[in-house]
Amino acid sequence: MPISRLSYVLSLMMMLLPFVAVASSDSIKSACPLVKIDVERLPDLNIPRNGHSAVCMNGEVTVFGGHTTNFVLTPTAEYYKDGEWHLMDMAYPHDNGLCMVLRSGKVLLAGGSAEPMGVGQSYPVEEYDPETHTFRGFSILSMKRTFASGVELDSGRVVMSGNWYAGDAIEMFDGDRTFSHVKDVTIGKASPYLLRTSDGDVLILGNESSYDKPVSSDRIDRLKGEPLHVPLLNKWQPLNYLASFPNDLGLIGDYTSLLAMQEWSEHDTTAWKPVDREMAFMLVRDTVFSLLPTTCPVPKTGVSPSDSIFWYSPFIADRKAHRGYVHGVDLQGRSYVVCVEYDKTPAPITLYYTDPLPDAGSPMIVLTDEGDLMIVGGLNINKKVGGELDNDNFSPLASVYLLHLDDKPVAEADSAVAGRWWIWLLALLAIIAIIKLSTVHCPLSIFRRHRAAESLTTCSTDSTNDELMRRICLLMEEQKLYLNSELKLNDVADALNTNRNLISSCINSQQGISFSQFVNGYRVEYAKDLIRRKPDMKISEVWMQSGFSTETSFFRTFKAVTGMTPTEWKSTN
Repeated sequence: MPISRLSYVLSLMMMLLPFVAVASSDSIKSACPLVKIDVERLPDLNIPRNGHSAVCMNGEVTVFGGHTTNFVLTPTAEYYKDGEWHLMDMAYPHDNGLCMVLRSGKVLLAGGSAEPMGVGQSYPVEEYDPETHTFRGFSILSMKRTFASGVELDSGRVVMSGNWYAGDAIEMFDGDRTFSHVKDVTIGKASPYLLRTSDGDVLILGNESSYDKPVSSDRIDRLKGEPLHVPLLNKWQPLNYLASFPNDLGLIGDYTSLLAMQEWSEHDTTAWKPVDREMAFMLVRDTVFSLLPTTCPVPKTGVSPSDSIFWYSPFIADRKAHRGYVHGVDLQGRSYVVCVEYDKTPAPITLYYTDPLPDAGSPMIVLTDEGDLMIVGGLNINKKVGGELDNDNFSPLASVYLLHLDDKPVAEADSAVAGRWWIWLLALLAIIAIIKLSTVHCPLSIFRRHRAAESLTTCSTDSTNDELMRRICLLMEEQKLYLNSELKLNDVADALNTNRNLISSCINSQQGISFSQFVNGYRVEYAKDLIRRKPDMKISEVWMQSGFSTETSFFRTFKAVTGMTPTEWKSTN
């Protein structure tokens, strides 16, 4: 190559290098995998409801109270079992009341609106026993409350705080019958977080006052002593979600929690209204507050750069999988789940999304034992007024959706990366120009060699996937790994001396399904064979011997595969 041409090429490369470096750096920082997930429409609730609570216990998702059509209180609850919702009578409605799971395995329910239309506060307290599906009213609060939260101490006592359109204070439940006033708070809050510390103290923080106003303060009330000052709270405040979620959803370890935080805006006038702003995750270890480092910022837009995501739930930790989720929606009716793998540094973030879901509610979300998220009733998020989400408490929904958060390959690139196409195009044109200038004395250009290598790689990959799929099937059929209810991708990868990503990608590309769907297919076939060979075997024994972790998962999967419940299939076959 002549010296002048070489100098030109080198100069061009030096000019473009900063742009390419910036593009690469920005992509690493802001690239966020966007993954479409499977959605299952489950049977509707017996009663449309909002302002209710929801927990998953013993494999059963159970919803409590709230209000129904025409904003009328409903003193009922429902639990999901054998593919249907079972209705129960409660002692009180607890519309936007406190809900918390105690160490005893029972559920404490307290307070809530006193009248229809969300008016007033109430005193009643009751207990739910999931073993017997029964309720027992047994006491009253020391002060009437709505949108309260509670946390259980090692002693079995329960600290409570939070209220709505009324004064607020800290009170203590002795674990038996008595609720007593402890102390007033500096700023009353609705649906606050109550976080335990190692010295027996409790921190109280939130972003919404008891009178529907945003709270901007670095002061945190405490059970013991004076308020704690946290400078980070001058910029970041807990995400707004006015709903009766259990208080401990973000707990990831002893005295360690993760909270979904939003950038504070002094222009906010209504705390519950969704606002387009930055979101992050705050790690609270004892009394130390810090932002969780992540591989990319939490996305503000979804499938299209014009679709803003409104994040609507607290941080929900799946402690078995070491992942956490926050749920959101856009104005097109899509559901989004931002997933953060909090046990890694920096924590990888993935954005899951769905197609628009007709009649999907918000904001009541519950994590199932299988690691999926269930949207249970709530407000109609597809209803829009003036380009904004509408808050229609008079027409709550009965619809139930299950979002399957399985391991899946990345479906699309994040819009932030796609938006930088012009930088990469510029870089590509420069490279092509360099290659053309440098091929005068080159028998085979770099470009041609790259294309040849790419072709060989494609052929090799297809062949490798066929072989890997054969080995996966052989492993399943010979060793019956699917009978292990705790089977994970890592187990199969270890058995085949490869990695989990290759296993997941191979199953998805070869079978068009996720790893869990693939494994559950074997389990269903095994269950069908058991039913054929041992017709007297109880269904409860069938699902346990077939590798399913819960009865709910068995019934749901069996019906999805065969179109019938196990009992129906048994009578037919």
